[in-house]
This record gives sequence, structure tokens and C-alpha cells, in this order.
Amino acid sequence: MATIAGNSAYALESVATGSNIREDLGNVIYNVTPYKTPFSSGVAKTRATNDNHEWLTDTLADTAPSFKIEANDIAASSTDARVRKGNFVGILQETATVSKKAEMFDRAGIPGKEMAYQLLKKGKELQMTMEKALLLADNVKVAPTNSTAGEPAPVASWIFTNQSKASNGTHNSASTGATNTVLGDNRTFEEAFLTSVLDGVWNGSGDFSNVSIMADAARVTSIRSVVNGMAGAEGMTTDVSAGEIYNRIAIYQSQFGPVKVVPNRHLPSNQIYVLDMSSWGVAFGGGKTIHTTELSTSTSAEKQLLETYFTLEARSEEANGAVYSIS
Repeated sequence: MATIAGNSAYALESVATGSNIREDLGNVIYNVTPYKTPFSSGVAKTRATNDNHEWLTDTLADTAPSFKIEANDIAASSTDARVRKGNFVGILQETATVSKKAEMFDRAGIPGKEMAYQLLKKGKELQMTMEKALLLADNVKVAPTNSTAGEPAPVASWIFTNQSKASNGTHNSASTGATNTVLGDNRTFEEAFLTSVLDGVWNGSGDFSNVSIMADAARVTSIRSVVNGMAGAEGMTTDVSAGEIYNRIAIYQSQFGPVKVVPNRHLPSNQIYVLDMSSWGVAFGGGKTIHTTELSTSTSAEKQLLETYFTLEARSEEANGAVYSIS
């Protein structure tokens, strides 16, 4: 098998003998690895033009009726200053290397070129890695230098106002991406943890219909087991008019209306996020999700570099919340 600068090239000889014989194979490759990325796929995409990507946030003033007499002198209303926030761009990379023979000959299960298939596969891997980076619990933003890679602050380091955590946990100092919350000891999930966070999100969100509960599969099970006593068959609802049976936990009936529950395998297992998806954005360098570059090699193999330059925008942290320290 050809090897280039420490990276293995995909070659016809790189798999077990006979595994590329077309007569013995169906002409489809089944990729069994789940690659869904609900957070990064569900938020807005924008363009980053600097290592320190910045944006402005603004808030509406508290309102109260103040009736005026006719022909009164008009006094200027007070106006809050906009707040500038910023996050650093991080770079993730993958390489795809394919031997000349693998690119030249037909392969079972691949209708086009091998390199095109490998680029698609590596692109999905990059997207999954980015999803994990955006949802890390204990990271903060890191400025890039000649010797230090830049890192964007993830979701948890921006959420400040609406948190539920263990009694021995400590709050992050502000919604700046520069500090994180110390979660404390894990505790058994209670619905009250979730409803208290939803109270705050309701007050901070401009449109509650954009709010979702996001958790990994184990935490979705935790919600199922305690919310309104739902467990096993009790978690199933029949819609007679539609002739359908569906799992009720897909929609949580909160005190403010229905909230979609979205499983995310990339979330830390001891956290539940309540997210207004319209209040986040992922900014990409040059506005392009993935950049590809052909690299030179010392052999006849072809080598392509895939890179994503990205950071996270937290446009309204008050519209989001988190339940931490769930066992």
C-alpha cells in the first residue's frame, strides 16, 4: 500500500483479497456511521473575514405604559448601546489520499471516481468534528498565534443567564466565551431542572417556536422517564384522526407550549441544552464551508486537503439555557 507523509493512500490492494471483485458485491457502499449534525446544520450560516470574528447584539428596553398629555414637550428616550462580541476562528483539517490505480479502475459500489467518494466521506467527518467542537462543555475561546491554534468558544461558554447545575458547580463569569461553567457533581434528573431553565428562555426568547431541547440519547431517556410519568407504553400517543402512533417525547409539552426534543449524539452525556436555534450562527472563513487544496506528493498518488475555518456566533444568549450535571 502506498504511504505518503504518514497518511495512508486508498489503494486497490488496501483491502482484503477479493473484496473489490464486482461479481460478488452489490453496487452500493453502505456507510454505517451516523453523521447527523443537528446543531450546526440547524443554525444560520454567515461569513467570517477575520481571525477574531465579531458581531453586535442589542436588546429591547423594558416597557411600561407612560401616557402623555396633548402638546407636551417631547423628551428624548434613552437608548442602550449595542454590545460588540467576538469569537476566534478555528481550523479543522482532513486529507484524502488515493493511489493512481484506485482512481483509474472501476470500483464496486462507487459510480464515479474514488477521490470524489473519499472527499465526500472526509467532508462528513469534518462536519461531525465541527459539531463536537461547537458543543464541548469545558472549552473557551483561544486566540491564534504562531504557536497556538485558534479555538472558538462553544455553546456552553456563551450560555450565562439560564443555567441549572449542581450545588457545588460555579457559574461562568459572563457571556463572553472566555470562561466556562464548572458543572459540579452529577445529579439525578428532575423535571424541575428543565422547567426552571425554560422559564428563563421564555423571558429571553423573541420567538419561543424556535426553541428546541437538545440532548444525547441517554438524556432523552432520562426526560422520558420522569416527564409527566411517561415511561414505556405510556410514552406513546395514538392520533386516531391521522391513523398514526408516535412517541410523545419528540414533543415536550412545556408550560409555554410544545418544544421539540432533538437527540444529538455529539452532546456531552451529562447536559441538556434548551436552544433558540435562531439565536446562533456558524461563521465560515470566506463564507465557504469546506476549502479543498491539491497537495504535492512524492509518489503517483493524489492527495487533497480539506479544511474548514469556522467560529460560533452567540447572538442572544438570554434566549438559551442549559441543564448541567445530569447522571
